Amino acid sequence: MTLELVMILLLVFISSAFIKGWSGFGTNLIAMPILVTMLAFGLDQGVTIVISVNVFMNIAILVENKKFNIRSLDNIKMLVLFGVIFTFVGAYFLKSPENAQVLKIVAGSVIVLLALYRIYTTFFEFKRYIDVKTMSKYFIPVGIISGFFNGIAGLGGLPVLILLSNTNMERNKFRTTLVSYFLVMNIVAIIGYALAGNYNEFVFTSIGLLVIPSVIACMIGVWLSRRVSDKLFSRVMLGVLLFMGLNLVVNGVFSTNIISMFF
Repeated sequence: MTLELVMILLLVFISSAFIKGWSGFGTNLIAMPILVTMLAFGLDQGVTIVISVNVFMNIAILVENKKFNIRSLDNIKMLVLFGVIFTFVGAYFLKSPENAQVLKIVAGSVIVLLALYRIYTTFFEFKRYIDVKTMSKYFIPVGIISGFFNGIAGLGGLPVLILLSNTNMERNKFRTTLVSYFLVMNIVAIIGYALAGNYNEFVFTSIGLLVIPSVIACMIGVWLSRRVSDKLFSRVMLGVLLFMGLNLVVNGVFSTNIISMFF
């Protein structure tokens, strides 16, 4: 690994970790597309590095917020079960090189859809219409989608975020349930990647270099998010998210990135 690559990786992860601490997303939605589309990492390498580093940041956030509670998952057991099972299915598809381009398109499309969803809920009045008492009928399909996206790109939390944010679940319970689910799915994804043989010397070296700076940047983001208005920041980040998703789709279709297409 060259010094230039080390510096670029540190810049990417410190920036995305800061954004994660501030806004709740960043590493898997921003760093992963950059690694894959601009730094020419293999999709399996990029996803494995990002999710592994992300676990340490999630643990740091949970310790700081004291939000993790495994019992909060009791009410969504079927969702967790199918999410876990299909994470291994997604990890299997991720390992096959011939699937890489299709998976980039899928992952990029998911990021774009999330950005559009967040834009819609930010700028338009949005009514939650799923009763928490009847949401169990969505657990199996959402769990399958969540697990598959978790395995191929570490995006398993997005379908669950959309489901729970459309319910009338009490706010503190919503946060605790979501954060606990994120951590469980990240750990399951790492197990899946290990079984698929994604970890090698390069991946371990990258993770070792990036963990501590990323955790520090993430905690700075958390600290600032409680002291500075984030309205403008959130809107800018939605634009960044939309660009990253489109860039990943372009890379999957044309094997290049949006910036390179114009220069």
